[in-house]
Amino acid sequence: MNINPDEIRSQKFKTRWVSGYDMDEVEAFLNATAAALESLVKDNETLRGQVAKMDHELSDVGRRRKLLEDALVSAQRVIHDMKANAMKEAENVLKEAENQADRWISDANNQVAEIKRELRELTSLRKDYEVKFRILLESHQEQLDTMLSMKKESGENQTLDPGPQSQSARVP
Repeated sequence: MNINPDEIRSQKFKTRWVSGYDMDEVEAFLNATAAALESLVKDNETLRGQVAKMDHELSDVGRRRKLLEDALVSAQRVIHDMKANAMKEAENVLKEAENQADRWISDANNQVAEIKRELRELTSLRKDYEVKFRILLESHQEQLDTMLSMKKESGENQTLDPGPQSQSARVP
């Protein structure tokens, strides 16, 4: 049964002549009941408004919470991806450094091998030069000796003095 305060106030009852309620008391009770009902209706409307407002705020808080959770998950995913990328980058840098070091070592080894090869060539050239120079000196010494012996045989009075250089230049 839906009843509002105005209906309570406007309610009229039949009057009996014999026995019945005091009309003033009934009227006062109806007015008090209508006032109480009116207050309850206002309180109920206020509470409904507050509930609606709180439902809206709760919905907004839920939406914000969802956004924050999504942002947190996204941030965690970004952090995870950044860590993974940093690890990959570090591995790549390390591999590149190792490769560069290997290339440098290989280049250094190649240079050492080339220097050793050149040293062997130069040593061989020096030995060849020494042998050829010794042969040349010996040949000149023989020619000088032959010239001296020919002059002695021809009886020339002129002596060919090879000097101290010819003695020291003689190769054993």
